[in-house]
Amino acid sequence: MLRRLSMNWRRITKQRHHMFISTKTFNKEAARMFEHLQKGLEPMSEMNEGFQIEKSGESMSVTIGPPGSYMFQMDSKKKGIQMFSPISTTLYTYKFDENSQQWISEQDGHLMIELLTRELLQSCSGLPDL
Repeated sequence: MLRRLSMNWRRITKQRHHMFISTKTFNKEAARMFEHLQKGLEPMSEMNEGFQIEKSGESMSVTIGPPGSYMFQMDSKKKGIQMFSPISTTLYTYKFDENSQQWISEQDGHLMIELLTRELLQSCSGLPDL
């Protein structure tokens, strides 16, 4: 029963994210998220050898050393941000929820910032300011 409720919530959440966000809102919020990530992660480069942030147009990479790089890509057509994690080796797709003002995973409903913070805490020195 709980699993069925969870699956229904994800389906409804997924539809809500995709249907109601305008292109203008997506562009504004995606750009804001990239800026937020860059500012919040820059201080970590001083504490972690090989930590590097590169931003180019609608994409961004955050290299964290031996584990690899996080890759972020804005998808204007689908109004989402894709993030590849070198830690969980998964490509996630996030949609912006205007009610919570958060980027939420289409796959399982987790928040992009929470997953990124959790993984960086496990694999890097310092605390991301996200």
